[in-house]
Amino acid sequence: MSDDAPQGDAADAFAARAQTDHGESIRELVVFGDAVRGDDRGVHTSVEVLLVLAETDEEIERQLDVLAETIGLEHGVVFSVHVLPAERFEAQSDHPFIRTALEEGHSYV
Repeated sequence: MSDDAPQGDAADAFAARAQTDHGESIRELVVFGDAVRGDDRGVHTSVEVLLVLAETDEEIERQLDVLAETIGLEHGVVFSVHVLPAERFEAQSDHPFIRTALEEGHSYV
């Protein structure tokens, strides 16, 4: 782990690996949070991830959580992964959490 690894690199690494491993299932992948905004102040850096999957799949969700933990350890950040099935995402697109993620975040998919 590098103490000076930019948090953007962690988000990029997570997005790239998630797309490589599960790209066919991912409909949206948006990273947001204090590290992405540049508001991390060097402590308790977190990267929030909103992942929209084509359908509910507990095994893929588990694998994405493990990936987030692995990348987080490599880059010294904490990932919080929020997974929604596409149907729920579309039905609740006006929810404040979803709006914030889409407005403030960086979309990879």
